[in-house]
Amino acid sequence: MATSKSPFATAERYIELRRICAPRSWGDLMIRINEMILTPLITIFFILFDKFEFMSVIPAAMSTYRVWSEWIEFSNLRFQMQQMYLTTMKTGGPFIVTNDPDYLPYVYADAVVRHDMLRQDSATARR
Repeated sequence: MATSKSPFATAERYIELRRICAPRSWGDLMIRINEMILTPLITIFFILFDKFEFMSVIPAAMSTYRVWSEWIEFSNLRFQMQQMYLTTMKTGGPFIVTNDPDYLPYVYADAVVRHDMLRQDSATARR
């Protein structure tokens, strides 16, 4: 994997961001949509019509930046989780089982670690 973090740290961050970026309740989802789309649009309209105060634009811009950076990181981690899942299938896993589907990223991280260990063993065996 082309990541500097360990697979378990990646799985932990993915679970954390999934709770934030892909909430299960409608209320949290509407709040997220408001922060990502409506707040920037309202701010832009206020700026265009010169009806804004500088102190109200700064928090809206910071909030929008935070929310979108979390979303981009979540999207990248979701792709890494797909790669981990494919590695799990490639190695014949999963090797551990969880009854809670929320924690499947840890199962995939375990398979990636095992795959890396197997690959290192086979590289030293050939020498």
